[in-house]
Amino acid sequence: MPSPEYDLRYWEAALEVLEDYLEAPELYWPMDIAPPEGEPDYPQLTLGNMLLARQRLQRPLPLDLAERREILEEKMRGIQRRWRANWERKARREAESRAEMWARYLDDLAESPSEAAFYPTEVRNRTIVDLLLAEGAAPHPPVELLIRNADERLRLRFEPGDFVWDDELQPAFPKERFWYLYGHPRAS
Repeated sequence: MPSPEYDLRYWEAALEVLEDYLEAPELYWPMDIAPPEGEPDYPQLTLGNMLLARQRLQRPLPLDLAERREILEEKMRGIQRRWRANWERKARREAESRAEMWARYLDDLAESPSEAAFYPTEVRNRTIVDLLLAEGAAPHPPVELLIRNADERLRLRFEPGDFVWDDELQPAFPKERFWYLYGHPRAS
């Protein structure tokens, strides 16, 4: 998983172009930003990717990084308030798209149990849907129903266990809310 510096740089860059992004029809927005050395390329800007970076930063951080996090949080809240309708529209579109990708993954998993190996990567979409629904996607019954049905399907084959991402991120993703990050689907 990325370092705090990686996530802070992404969030900072995202906030610089967020108002333009919220006005544009595109769901995925390219960003010209270099990651810290040795870290993966940044994903395109979406509200979900930005919220995931923000959530990963909810772990204990050194004081200087925690201060940067708070400044970014305040800036994001201001943009979110000023662009509420656009934010909700983008969040709804992305939640719908990611919920559909998550449901398709679970379909693939039902057909091919070997797909369980990709769970730590694929569960990212489920996590982003959770963040989008909690942070600005207006209530959207079709997405909520799709996720509820997908969760029921996953629970039928879910084996509770260890946190699926790097342990250092665990404090940012409490088990009570992000239960699907604490275990994996049984392969059969």
